[in-house]
Amino acid sequence: MTRSESTVDFHVLWGARAGVGHGHTMEAAAVRLAEGIAELRDDGGIPTHVRTVITVLPQQRVLEIRVEGLSIETDPDRTTIREVTHALFELASDHNIVTLDATTPPLFTQRILLIGSDGRPFSAMVGSGVGDLDSVTPRRAPRGG
Repeated sequence: MTRSESTVDFHVLWGARAGVGHGHTMEAAAVRLAEGIAELRDDGGIPTHVRTVITVLPQQRVLEIRVEGLSIETDPDRTTIREVTHALFELASDHNIVTLDATTPPLFTQRILLIGSDGRPFSAMVGSGVGDLDSVTPRRAPRGG
C-alpha cells in the first residue's frame, strides 16, 4: 500500500533565525527570543510596563511565554492585547521549524499566556508558527536490485 502524498507534505515553515544542530535547541531559541523581545520593547513594539517570562518545557516541546501587565480593564477593546500577542507569536515563529507533513512535530509549540492582575490567564495563543513556506525535496529510495 502506498501512502498518498499531499501537496503540503514537502513544505516547511523555517523561521528566519531557526536552524539545526549545536546552538539551535529550544533553550537556545528561548535565549534569542528574550533578546528579540528586548529589542521589540526598545523599538516600541511592546509597552514598557509589560513583563514577559519565557519557560522551556522540553519534554512537551513547549516554549511558554507568560505576559503580565495587560488587562481587559485597561484595554477594553483588546487592541494592545492583540498587538502584543501577535508580535510575540511572530517573533517566536522566527525560531521554529514546522514541517507541514502529518508526521514530523515542530521544534516547539508556542504557548503564549496573558496573565491578569489576579494571577490567572485571561487570554492565550497556542500554535507552532506563522510565516512563508519553503519547498523541500522529498527523499527517494535508492534504486537498485
